[in-house]
Amino acid sequence: MKWLSNRYAYPMVIFVIIVSIALQIAWLNQLFKAQRVQVKRDLEGVVGQAAEMSTYLSLVPGHERSVNFRNFFLSSEWLQFKQAYNNMRFNRIGSRFRSQVEGDSTFVDISLRIPNGKPPSHTRGRILHFDSNTTMAQEKDSDRVDFHRMDSLVQMRLAQIGADEKATYAVYSYDDKKLFDGTSRKNIKNAAFTSQQYSYNLRFLGMYQLIVPSVNRLVLYRMRYYLVSSSLMLIFTVAVFVFILRLMRNQRLYAQARIAFTSNMTHELKTPVATVSLALETIMESELENDPRVLREYLEISRGELKRLNLMIDKVLNLEHFDNSQMKLRTELFDVQQGLNQVISSMRLQLQNSGAQLKFLPMALPCFVGGDPVHLTNVFYNLIENALKYGGDGVRLEIFCICNPNEVTISFRDSGPGIDSSYHQRIFERFFRIPSATADIHNVKGTGLGLNYVKQIVEKHGGHIKLESEKGKGSNFIIYLPAVS
Repeated sequence: MKWLSNRYAYPMVIFVIIVSIALQIAWLNQLFKAQRVQVKRDLEGVVGQAAEMSTYLSLVPGHERSVNFRNFFLSSEWLQFKQAYNNMRFNRIGSRFRSQVEGDSTFVDISLRIPNGKPPSHTRGRILHFDSNTTMAQEKDSDRVDFHRMDSLVQMRLAQIGADEKATYAVYSYDDKKLFDGTSRKNIKNAAFTSQQYSYNLRFLGMYQLIVPSVNRLVLYRMRYYLVSSSLMLIFTVAVFVFILRLMRNQRLYAQARIAFTSNMTHELKTPVATVSLALETIMESELENDPRVLREYLEISRGELKRLNLMIDKVLNLEHFDNSQMKLRTELFDVQQGLNQVISSMRLQLQNSGAQLKFLPMALPCFVGGDPVHLTNVFYNLIENALKYGGDGVRLEIFCICNPNEVTISFRDSGPGIDSSYHQRIFERFFRIPSATADIHNVKGTGLGLNYVKQIVEKHGGHIKLESEKGKGSNFIIYLPAVS
């Protein structure tokens, strides 16, 4: 499983994501084409319905209350018949059209003349008869009014279906199909959609055609929910895979850290035990009871090592409490400077053995916080011990306190090798240890729990800790705790 996850997890996830994106793109492309066809059908329907209504409105005066009149001129059958009649004008079929309103009735007389042979070139394609007492000029004026009404109906219906494209029109002569109004033939040729030519009244003088330069915006507008859902699905898919990969990576790092922790912890536990054992053997074999000064020195060493051992055991035991948020503090009024003095005194021999120079600069007045003395002294011990372990021989350590009415600041500044800025955030993670320059091997043994413990305890007390450090310029761990006046 480890071999599979390490070697193939990332390529498999990337492959699945690419396939998912490709499938979504293919599906959206097919949907775009289908929606494009549907949009063109809808646009054609818009012009047809507008032509149907325009024809009806051009004839309705005087017949407003006639249900038969309305049903006929707004029927799909009439629209199909009229459109068929319009389309025959280019096949050199002669026709006679007569439209007349008499009283409460409208007479529409259409007749066709189909030549058996080739018709003469001078043959007119159509003969028109209009209502009595009207001239061609009057009919053309009325036709112009009907055309503007037709265009208004088209624009209104385009707005109803959400088509905000810059649509235009073309008007052709009914008989010879010549373009005499509207856009140019070049624009018509390059347009994404051109409707059929529709007559907008029963005069049959002009034919209306809708021209739409582009339908992509309308298509995308209709696909907006599909685009949003598809994008969200891809985002969620990628997010889930990223989460899984990060989880796998963290678990792998955590497992590696646990293994390293077990190894380091074994070494750390053995060191104080071996030191205490050696001290006791020396006392017994050298009969140091006769030399109280040396005896006390060895006992101090043993006590310091046992305290360090007890602190490491406490760290391990507190892991579960931290994870389950079950850590309970026994808070009391605690003088930070007094606690620091106790820790420094107990570590005197360690400071001497490492050749370290420690300078403690306390304030004249006590600095009180509400905290658990045991855990806070452990925090101080951890930070001093880290400075000794990682600072090298002869490290200089400076500790000082600043007590304000609302906050107590404790600074642990050392002259060690410093910490690169890339590790400033991770230094407080559990089990994390800064790798050395050689294959992630640490120069100093440790558990990787100390700074994590420090951060957890400080935050449990309502404070926070900050690191200021540069490579080669030492480190400064600054603790901020709420003050108690």
